[in-house]
Amino acid sequence: MISGSLITQADLEKRFGKHELAKLTTRPHDKDITPADVLQKAIEDAESEANGYLRAAGFVEPFAVVPATLKVKVCDIARWYLYENGVNTIVETRYKNAIGWLKDVMKNPSMLGFDAEGVEEAKVSGGIAVIPNEPEEWRDVKGLF
Repeated sequence: MISGSLITQADLEKRFGKHELAKLTTRPHDKDITPADVLQKAIEDAESEANGYLRAAGFVEPFAVVPATLKVKVCDIARWYLYENGVNTIVETRYKNAIGWLKDVMKNPSMLGFDAEGVEEAKVSGGIAVIPNEPEEWRDVKGLF
């Protein structure tokens, strides 16, 4: 089972700013809950959700270094948790994109640059990967329109 931190408060601050986080973590009607508690709960919830997908992809050990793209996606999930019932379109879209990306990682764990099961770094030849600009299914309909 994956354990360890995927993101930190500092990661969220760099991505979304201290002002937004302060606004989202303040609970004026509940003085027993501190902003740090709210932020930590959002981080834990986001990591728990991401870890479910990572386990399904075959990752069982903590990452020595968390891939930058994974940090971005987990930050987007944590932000979604912080917004609670007041999620705006951008936050919702980024959350859905993060979940979609994690589902893709389940199908292709090498997207993280590691091999699943042992979390060994993938060996990369010096080649360049070329990604087509159009989905494969569009190539079949070229010239029909």
